[in-house]
Amino acid sequence: MDVTWVAVAGAFLLAAFVKGTTGMGFPLIATPMVALLVDIKSAYALLLVPNILMDTLQIARGKAPWHLWRRLVWLLATTVAGVFLGTRILFSVSERFIYLALAVMILLFLLSAHFRMTPHVSPGWEPWLGPAVGFAGGVLAGITNVIGPLTALYLLSLGFEKREFVKAVASIFLTAKVSQLVAISRWGLYTREILWWSGGLTVVALVAFGVGLRVQDRVPQATFSRILHLLLFGMGVFFIYRGL
Repeated sequence: MDVTWVAVAGAFLLAAFVKGTTGMGFPLIATPMVALLVDIKSAYALLLVPNILMDTLQIARGKAPWHLWRRLVWLLATTVAGVFLGTRILFSVSERFIYLALAVMILLFLLSAHFRMTPHVSPGWEPWLGPAVGFAGGVLAGITNVIGPLTALYLLSLGFEKREFVKAVASIFLTAKVSQLVAISRWGLYTREILWWSGGLTVVALVAFGVGLRVQDRVPQATFSRILHLLLFGMGVFFIYRGL
């Protein structure tokens, strides 16, 4: 096996384990690592199928979250629109300012959480803020393949507990990734070779994801929040690096 694909598999293992443990982080970790080894369009194509499967599995654990879907329906709808717009402008806009804006938002949130000033979105703001977050997150997903930071900040501000947070974020990710799969289908990326490697890497990712899920089930709420905040901090540092 080519050493390139061994390295790609390693990136999938790490990113899928983090996603299983925290409910997010797969495209954030895997996209830049894989893009160092193959071209960016192929990286997007390789990541989509395992991401969709992992999000589906996270949603399928336990009861279907109908109450969450009703609550997030307009956010999910605007996410679709945002993904198609973001994919359209993928290679015609500088990502630097997007990365820096995300980093500032994440770090401000973490500072407020450290000083016990965690933002809270009241129910009256949800019908207006939710669709805006969905559209902005969809655009970011289309351009950068990453939707996690904005989504996590918004859902944390709504006060979801661990299991609800994981199902809500998986629902948003699944909506974004299915939309992205449709949007990039016109690129003609899914050649026989890409499909072959995507299938094999999906198996690798699902194994690591399953291990991460077992870790998640044993993590208390307080520890889960600390892990999530640490992951967000890592995202912020990564975005500053990419922006500069």
